[in-house]
Amino acid sequence: MMSGHHVELLTLLKDHPFTKNMSEEKVMQLASISTLVRFSAGQKIFEEGEVHKRLYLIVYGLVALYFQIPTRGEFRFETIGSGEVLGWSSLMEPFKKTSGAVAVENTLAIAVDSEKLLRMMRDDPVFGSEVYRRIVMVVADRLRAARMRLLDIYGKAEEFKT
Repeated sequence: MMSGHHVELLTLLKDHPFTKNMSEEKVMQLASISTLVRFSAGQKIFEEGEVHKRLYLIVYGLVALYFQIPTRGEFRFETIGSGEVLGWSSLMEPFKKTSGAVAVENTLAIAVDSEKLLRMMRDDPVFGSEVYRRIVMVVADRLRAARMRLLDIYGKAEEFKT
């Protein structure tokens, strides 16, 4: 029999966009290697360059992604929220975070153990391919957002050159 916590986790996992159209069996396997985690507003989740062994599926709340720019400090380039994925680099060698992450407001996330997920993906290459396809979509969205942010910044900078 499943505990109330496990039932809540399974329900939230089934409802998350990342698992859309995923088989019930795979969602249950994901639940078995996941936990619910809460982050308070202002809490650092991970730092850029850190090896971090969790993939997060955001249930609610907001998380800012940032990187450090020498002589300028922290540059927040995107804010993600409900239904989004955080920490995709925990599935890609060398497993170092490509940015830092901090909770902007109280946030609930499903934390998936990335080492166990990678094992599941190796054991079932079809599932592995599907997870990587979903991760590529996340990375592509982040690149688009970063590009738009840079265009916004440099577009405004060009206005001030005259």
